[in-house]
Amino acid sequence: MLPCSLSGHWSLYAWDLDTKRINVLDPVMCQQTRESQGAVHSGIIATLHNKLFDSIFELFSGVVDDRHTYKITFYNLAHPAPLG
Repeated sequence: MLPCSLSGHWSLYAWDLDTKRINVLDPVMCQQTRESQGAVHSGIIATLHNKLFDSIFELFSGVVDDRHTYKITFYNLAHPAPLG
């Protein structure tokens, strides 16, 4: 897990190495489209993802390079205000 201050607010990136998924929690952009969120986060995700795998390969021998099989998941953590 890595919290980051991006565009004036905090987001959280969490790598799940078992499911090969990068989970993105952004409370400000969470109700935007996947494309909008990707436009904001894709650069930093790519940089962090490559650095993470560079570190893994440096520290552990025999690890398979599967960094290109990871999917990015954005979560909608905001709930609309109750009606009434």
